[in-house]
Amino acid sequence: MVSVVKVSFIIPTYNRAHIIRRSLESALDQTYQDFEILIVDDGSTDETFNALAPILQLPRVRYLSLEKNKGSQAARNTGIKNARGDYIAFLDSDDTWVPKKIELQLDALRKKGKDCVVVTGISKIENGAQTKFFDRRYEGYVYPELLARDGPGYGCLLVPRAWFTQIGFLDESISAFADWDTCISLSKLFEFTTVSEPCVSYYQDDLSAVQKNKRELARSYQYIVEKHQKDMVRFIGRRGLARHYKTMALSFDDAGDFSRCRTYMVRAFKNDDGDPITFFLALFTLLGERAFHLRRPIAYLKKCVMDKLARHKTRIP
Repeated sequence: MVSVVKVSFIIPTYNRAHIIRRSLESALDQTYQDFEILIVDDGSTDETFNALAPILQLPRVRYLSLEKNKGSQAARNTGIKNARGDYIAFLDSDDTWVPKKIELQLDALRKKGKDCVVVTGISKIENGAQTKFFDRRYEGYVYPELLARDGPGYGCLLVPRAWFTQIGFLDESISAFADWDTCISLSKLFEFTTVSEPCVSYYQDDLSAVQKNKRELARSYQYIVEKHQKDMVRFIGRRGLARHYKTMALSFDDAGDFSRCRTYMVRAFKNDDGDPITFFLALFTLLGERAFHLRRPIAYLKKCVMDKLARHKTRIP
């Protein structure tokens, strides 16, 4: 990589007039200043354009508007294809970056001495306070690891722009877990490295329609697992695939689709018949929805008993 590079910040947005300025200001406040910002409006019907009007006067900010809502993946692809930078960084229009985010990622590349996908830590913010910090490290060839479980969010990534052409750009068929699918595709061909500091704030106070749609979350997870199923079997084995099936089953149950829940729980057992928990879950799905849902009050009662025992134990001198 060269010593001085331009970075393109891509910010997809849809009806976020009330909060997008917070994200944009965090992008403009970066200590690394050789950047451009591409705001991709995915067919907003609110006052997004008017809210952005003062910022759009800045020479480094470009506004791209899609005629109709096509989804965040299409918006990101539009940004990638119009970007002029050497690297791409994504920022969702309800999240923020710390000022040194891009500087730290470029420093990580210089230390590596070669191009990588650079990931950062992320903080979860609820009601104005940090409630969780995710610091999962990704170093080198992490394809099996990303096949095994969900990966870093878009806001954490810095990626050489040319690499998106090599993976065929982003899959626009996905509405949820899209960042996971993109990281799987990138990790199949390229190495990763990590900045462990929390450089992204992920806000939980303004969930998108997709995040609130439990059925869409379940279907997207299903799509990704089926898309990468062959490599999942090859790299993480049938037991790893079974864990995904179990997650899918519980997700469909949470979305009110017990038929698919039963289908995938049985598949989970067929791929990992040595796990007693999966066996009992599969068995209870075959006994019917009411029997399967008995696990919820049982799990709740177990938690209450364990909590009570723990409190009692702390009182023993």
